[in-house]
Amino acid sequence: MWHHLLHENSIFLHLEAPNAEAALAEMIALLQEPGFHSKQKSRLLEFLLQRERFGTTALGDGIALPHCLFPEIESSFGCLGISRKGISFPSLGGEPVYALFMSVFPENGTAHAERFMILREAEIFLRDPFVRQRLKISESSQEAYELILRESAHLNSSFRFAGNQ
Repeated sequence: MWHHLLHENSIFLHLEAPNAEAALAEMIALLQEPGFHSKQKSRLLEFLLQRERFGTTALGDGIALPHCLFPEIESSFGCLGISRKGISFPSLGGEPVYALFMSVFPENGTAHAERFMILREAEIFLRDPFVRQRLKISESSQEAYELILRESAHLNSSFRFAGNQ
């Protein structure tokens, strides 16, 4: 499940960045990954921006899923950024982004399959208007994280139920 990459300390509410590059830089600066030094953070930003140049990761509905493969890590991690004002992000519809799920994967064979599954699950979850609105008004990272866990469990049970019919 996509939310296994998250924890309370990787949910950043109230992003202030005006655009995609600044938002990614703000999220990376807030990362608390152990042993992740400033040079790695700088290279990570380069990798994410390079990925954006291939095509925007903004999907509409105010969400973006910036991601990349990063050779300097051994296991995947992610973080979620929420903006109340909206972030100017290159997108097909030109609409602002309010929720960014940034995910970073190691360069190994299993990461490719994991990446597609995680991105798809995050997209399905964040496309829910109720979830987006509740995340946007969350007062704390703990509140947002509890919402993610609760709604992910609800969504999973809905998928299992629909699949059994």
